[in-house]
Amino acid sequence: MRKTIKESIMKNLLMRREREILDRLHAAGYEGYFVGGCIRDILIAARRGILAEGMPPIGDIDVATNASPQQVQEVFASYQVVLTGLKHGTVTVVLPAEGAPSRPIPVEVTTYRSDGSYSDRRHPDSVTFLSCIAEDLARRDFTINAMACDVSGNVVDCFGGQGDIDAKIIRAVGDPNKRFQEDALRIMRALRFAAVLGFAIEPDTETAIFENKHLLQDVSAERIFMELKKLLTGKNAGNVIRRYVDVLGVVIPELLPMKGFEQHNSYHRYDVLEHCIRAMELVRTTPENAGYMKLAALFHDIGKPGTYSMDGKGIGHFYGHPKKSEELVRAILLRLSADKRTMERVVGLVKRHDLLFERDERLLKKWMNRLSPEVLLEILEIKLADNLATGNMSAELEAKFIDIRQMIAEILVQEQCFSRKTLAVSGNDVLAAGVKPGPAVGAALDKLLDAVIEGACENEREALLRYLQGI
Repeated sequence: MRKTIKESIMKNLLMRREREILDRLHAAGYEGYFVGGCIRDILIAARRGILAEGMPPIGDIDVATNASPQQVQEVFASYQVVLTGLKHGTVTVVLPAEGAPSRPIPVEVTTYRSDGSYSDRRHPDSVTFLSCIAEDLARRDFTINAMACDVSGNVVDCFGGQGDIDAKIIRAVGDPNKRFQEDALRIMRALRFAAVLGFAIEPDTETAIFENKHLLQDVSAERIFMELKKLLTGKNAGNVIRRYVDVLGVVIPELLPMKGFEQHNSYHRYDVLEHCIRAMELVRTTPENAGYMKLAALFHDIGKPGTYSMDGKGIGHFYGHPKKSEELVRAILLRLSADKRTMERVVGLVKRHDLLFERDERLLKKWMNRLSPEVLLEILEIKLADNLATGNMSAELEAKFIDIRQMIAEILVQEQCFSRKTLAVSGNDVLAAGVKPGPAVGAALDKLLDAVIEGACENEREALLRYLQGI
């Protein structure tokens, strides 16, 4: 197995252009290793048997060296060198592009170091440069990230990272309490790795996560949100949220009332949190929308605990919960400094997750016009996941959603008219027909669109202009 893994590293990692960094450091008399996530990802891929020759490793490639930052600059004097973190021993060497369509490749090169205290729980107050790769690896967060690879493909693994990959375990390097107190974001990173890799968190590391979870309050919102988005797209995200909701609740306290909140409704088999987790697990996504779709699915019923009421028959109701969920989600995303696109998409999906869908082509076209086909399809997928996650969805209702998805696809493929842009006339045509400039032009186009959607007029230029004369 070890020989096979080494061969995989040699074929995949060391054939990358970044090897040029190691070769030049060695030629100048210094050590150089690939370190961190690139080693982890190569080893995981090799063990899963999915590493094909020439396949790039997942993630960035970083280099550690015993050369000082100044010495690294001297070795790469003919390259572009960016002083990205000189205080902490890091410079970025930019490998120039080699012909189209290649691009320059930035590689972070960091001097071996040990870290001093972390008063801001993020950056070390001071660093000490070292001469030994093993000592440098000792400062890293988890054993699976504390490995290095030399130019011959030999793996330096002082803390059992390969064994933990074999056992599918996330384990802190050294004392987990110390690791999390140095940088509390490592708590979120542990959860993210567990979700993405499908690994379990080792018991002592898990205990330290719960004991230090309050430290997440000291971490910047942007860093929290970045890890959260990666976590939610992981294949094991649902189980991670179930197990560590009290940890996530430090930064998203709105999740905590959902835990164990029974719905007292025959249609819902699960409590609010479990229902939302299942919706998140079940929602269909694309690589482009997975980040915000998973967020929307997890948060879609977050307003339910605050809108609960029970009628005289003991049946639970959540009147107005979409509006309440929208308000809470907007507040959460503002607090987490979410980007504008994510904010707009998630809030919009949560707001409309109770939209009524019918096998009605005219109605679908009107919603496609109002929201765009892309957004309408995303609402449909959220609503389908919402219904599936009740645990009681009928086959007939599922078939209805699938039919509607197909209807929308056919409207698009057949280039049917559903928006002003797809009308056979333009604003200039309407003006030429005698409509006064200004809002009346848009109003006329909307009337023509309604006529086409309702089947009162063909989407043909002459037919539309004749219809215009009669309204």
